[in-house]
Parts: sequence; C-alpha cells; structure tokens
Amino acid sequence: MALAPPVAWQDLGPRTAPSTAPAAAAAAPAELANSWKHIRNVVSTDARQADLYDLLSHSVRETQYSFTPAGWPSLVRPLSPVLAEMPGMVLERYNACQTVAFCGVFPEIKRAWASVDNSLFLWRFDKWQDVPIEYGGEEQAIVAVGLARPRPGVFVEAIQHLLVLCTTTEIVLLGVCCSPGPGGSGDACEELTLQPLPLYSVPADNVTMVSVASTADGRIFLGGADGHLYELQYSAADSWRSKRCQKICHTGGLRQLLPSFLPSFLFGSPSALVDICCDDQRHILYTRSQASVLQASGVFDLGSDGKAAPSKVAESGDFLADAARALGGRDVFGRGGGDRKGAAVVYMAPIPPSQSHRLHLLTVTADGRRVYWAAASSRYGSDPAGPRPDRLRAEVARQAMPSSAAAGGLGRIGGAGHAPARGLEVVAAHYSNGVLLLAEAAAGESRTRLFMLSRDLTIPPVGTATGAHVAVAGLREAVSQLEVPTPGEACAIRSVPRPAPLLLGGLLETAVRDELTSQNLGVAPRFVMVTTAGVLEMEKLRPVDVLAQLLEQRDATKLEVFFKSYGPAEAAAMCILLATAGPPQASATVVAQAKAALDNPRLCGEPQAS
Repeated sequence: MALAPPVAWQDLGPRTAPSTAPAAAAAAPAELANSWKHIRNVVSTDARQADLYDLLSHSVRETQYSFTPAGWPSLVRPLSPVLAEMPGMVLERYNACQTVAFCGVFPEIKRAWASVDNSLFLWRFDKWQDVPIEYGGEEQAIVAVGLARPRPGVFVEAIQHLLVLCTTTEIVLLGVCCSPGPGGSGDACEELTLQPLPLYSVPADNVTMVSVASTADGRIFLGGADGHLYELQYSAADSWRSKRCQKICHTGGLRQLLPSFLPSFLFGSPSALVDICCDDQRHILYTRSQASVLQASGVFDLGSDGKAAPSKVAESGDFLADAARALGGRDVFGRGGGDRKGAAVVYMAPIPPSQSHRLHLLTVTADGRRVYWAAASSRYGSDPAGPRPDRLRAEVARQAMPSSAAAGGLGRIGGAGHAPARGLEVVAAHYSNGVLLLAEAAAGESRTRLFMLSRDLTIPPVGTATGAHVAVAGLREAVSQLEVPTPGEACAIRSVPRPAPLLLGGLLETAVRDELTSQNLGVAPRFVMVTTAGVLEMEKLRPVDVLAQLLEQRDATKLEVFFKSYGPAEAAAMCILLATAGPPQASATVVAQAKAALDNPRLCGEPQAS
C-alpha cells in the first residue's frame, strides 16, 4: 500500500535556495523529506510481522502464558471505579418482565441496549445516568436485536444504521439517525433518533430468530431456532423479481416445503443457529449451531465479491475429533478431551488476513481452550480474490490459561505447576487485534471475573524445555485480571472503535501491529462489557502506560525490572515519549521522573560513541 506523507510535507523536497539563505536552511526541507521517507520505510518493514500460525506453532507449552511481575498494575483497567448501573427505567421494566429480556451493546453508535418483553431501550454507555430512548412499537416479545449499516442508495442519507428487531411474529427494520448536539456540540452520536420504516418488515413464519449478523456492505443474516440460515434482503423499491423487503432461507432446500410436523418426525429436533460471524475481507460466513452440548460449525462462501448467495461449503460436525487432529490437539483435547460441557464452543471470531494468511477462524470453549481453523481450498484458480474455501480444518489447538490464573494467582508460570483451568466457566468472550477477553461467572456469586490475554512483549526468558538454554520462541501471552469482580453476569463484550492516527494511519490499518511500535501513534485499546447489572468501560494498558504508573510510584526496584523486561532501548524510547507528552497525557511527576530515568546510567546504560 502506498503511503502518502502528511499534506504539510508534500511540498517539501529539494529546492533552489535563495542566494541570501544559508546552506543549512536550504537543505532543511530536503532533510525533512528524507526523514519522512525513512519513517515510511521503517513502518513498512515493521508491518511485515510473523504470521499468527508461525507464532502459535513455535510456542513452547510450558511458557505459553505469563503474569505481570509483582507490583505492576493489571493490564486491564476500568475507566470508572464503579459500574454504570442499568437505567432506572430499564430496571423497573425488568422487574416486571413477563416473557424474555436481553441486553447487549452497539459501540458503533455508543449505545448499550436492553429489550424487555416488547420494549427496546438504548442509552449512552459512556455517559453517567443517560436517559434511555424507548421503542415500544411491537406487539410481541423481542427475541433478537442487531445493528447493520444500510446498503448504499436504499435509504436517505440521514439513516446511518439499521436496527434489526426480531419478534416472535415478525422481523422489523428501524432507521438509526445520529447527529451532534445543538450547535454542533458533542460527538457525531450525541443525538440519536429511531425512524420507523413501515415498508421494511416481514413475517417470521413461525420461526424464532436467535441471532443476527451483518456484513460491512449491509447484508443482514439471521439464525433461526429451526437451524436454518436466513437473509433479510431489502431494496429501495419493489421489482418484478423481488419485493422491497423479503426473508430468504438459504439452507432449507426441499425440507422447507414440507409440512411443519414432518421435519421433527423424519429428521429429528432442529438445532438452533445460535451464532453467526462474518469475515468481511475474505467474504466468508461462519455459523454455530447448538447441538446438544457440542456445536456444529458451518462455513458459507459469499463469493469473491461478497455478493453471492451463501453456499455451504464445509462444516465441522465432531468438534472434539477435529480439534484433536490439530497441531497440539492431542495434548489439549486428547485423552478424553475433558468433560463435554467444558469443550462446548461459546465464542468464535474471524482472524483477519493482517494477522494470518493461513488461519481464518478462532473458537473458544467454555473452559478457555482455543482452536484455530482454516477455511481452506483444495483447488487452484486464477480468481483475483484467491481460491474459494471448500473445507474447514482445525490447524492449531491452544491450552487454556493456567488454573492459577482462574484462582487469582500471580507470578511467572513454570512447566511443573501448569494445569489446564478446568474451573474456568466462560460465559462471554471477545477477540480483537490479538487481545482475547474472557468473562467467567464467579463461583457462588452473581458476579463476573474478567481475564485478558494479550501478547507478552517483554524480552523472552531463557527456556530449558529441551534441556538446552534456548530463547523461547512463538506466542507468549500475558494473563491479566480485572482487579475487582463486576456485578452481574456478562452478556456481551465489544471493542470500542478508535480514531485512526493522524500520522501513518492508513498504513497502520493494514496490519495488526504490536504496541511497542504503535503506542506513540494512537490511544489505548478500549472495550465495553455489558452485564445484567450494568455497563463497564475498560482499557488495555500499553507498555508506556505501565511505565507511567511505575514512574508515578517512584519505586526504583520496579523501574529496574521494567527496563530489564523491555530492554534499555525500548524503555528509554518510552521515557522520551512520556517526557515530551506533558499534561493531560502525563502528569508533571511522570514527566520529571521520565527525564530523570533517561539520565540514570543504571537504567539506560552509559553513552557510547558509534
């Protein structure tokens, strides 16, 4: 990808200097332009990181996980010391609930949502005691809710999103209009209104929808309790080929034409399609059905341009058997594979090409074990988008984080003391840019414990797994835990979109970059978790954020450990970042301590002439 310099730099280059100007001043623009080219080349080179498959396949079992050293802050930090409770209006309606209630979050519009019976509530999760918007235009109970971007040219420009409401009798689209506050105050989502679209609703035809997913170009897919994959197609007007809004079943075949009582008798009870996720870059759709305790996963090809009708090309009908055949699967899932309840898949997410060209899908089990899959193709062709998938193969299995983590233990993990976290009971999960969040129900309490697994960027320790002193290779993950359990049971976890960096933003989007190279170009990653008690915003501490807290503590021992963990060069670069940041990014104490650390030869070493 071509990287253009900032607008202010585009005109910089060799020029003929006025005869009265010094030679140094004439060379300054050229030197600045050359500096920009050097930065661009360094960023481009750094973007070519190791494939996730290579990192996983070279991992040493005994050193796959680590904990932050004693005295360091947890890498996951809540933005508020207390949980933002559900609005009083929602709690009152929840206490009087007669049928069903659900909750979730839409970070795209900065709203949390809750449905109680036939009413839907939306409110800002980042504003204290925000008054929720209530929609009560449905007669039947709401059973599934989703958010989608509208297809271009179908609705007016003011409708920026579509709210998909599935009730027991129909499926309805609502227009979502976002705008700044009065006088342009606030962000782009300050004001929100729901626009009824009476022409965009279809009957449910006695099928309860249990999941909703959408693609980046506006296609809406629904998972039915009957186990079928549906699509809600919509257009600006009716045509001779299709209606303005219609529901299409992509997996029914001739079976959907049979009387309703025959399928249960002839084919057994249906398995609800509980989860759908879309890979917008490869144009692949993944589904997960609730089949007894274990799940069956399906792969649907949307064509090289993402506009074709979903075609089921592969599936995994026996999760344990497929996972056991993966790299490391015999150790993780073999020898009985643990209890069947713990091996149930509770979460899946696509892996973008920027992370791996060989791995396409991640699944997480109820006890925290992971399986990485490839939607591979056995064919070779000339399609510019690459060969389309026709099989699903488990590539790598990764053990759950240690049981000491689930028990709240700290310290580096050794091979002898490692045991799978059989006590972990994952109820919600989220994966984004190499960060995995796991929420589990605290035993005997109505509380949620949150764990975060992220790549350990410290200098690898010397391992002795093979009997020789070799540097540990592969993916090492740091295990962090939210220090205080969160009230309620986790319902959903999502990433909060971050603004693109002003400098190098276009290139940074093309690759998942480690924080050592990107922490000075953007803000810390943020997440939001919705529980049955409220909403919690949190952020992942970057290495520079950890350093700032250690500098604030003025603890020389902890600071020395940090410099040894990341190396003097990287740690000194972080000190420069903090020393030049100033308020509000860094307090006066942090700035002063960062400058002092740069002058400390015990930390940065003695200056050397090259």
